[in-house]
Amino acid sequence: MKFWLVLLVLGWRLRWLAWRNAEFRKQLENRNVLMQWRTKAGSPARWFHFEPGRVRVGGGIHPAPTVTLSFADAAYAFATLQRASKNQMAFMEGMQQGKIRIEGDPGQLMWFMTLMKFIAPGKKK
Repeated sequence: MKFWLVLLVLGWRLRWLAWRNAEFRKQLENRNVLMQWRTKAGSPARWFHFEPGRVRVGGGIHPAPTVTLSFADAAYAFATLQRASKNQMAFMEGMQQGKIRIEGDPGQLMWFMTLMKFIAPGKKK
């Protein structure tokens, strides 16, 4: 349940950023990346389609993702995402342990990691 909620909120945040943040939109220029996050069992799953100027989001398994991030299970995925906010090596550790598997173009995952600075809401001035 927690992983599903994280994916839902992440989708909302990415769409909001594409609509309201010019610097984030600039990162989307010349991009056509369909990233899927899921558990190995296939549920929960959510996909994020990054296009110039916008992000589309959908639930479930997409038939043709550019890159897929598969976690061992939902509890592990949630724990890893919590750790990744403080330690970006959390994903690498999970891959080395075989608990996270990447299918498709891993370079797109590296590109996504550059977007992490936008995802946490900033403080109001």
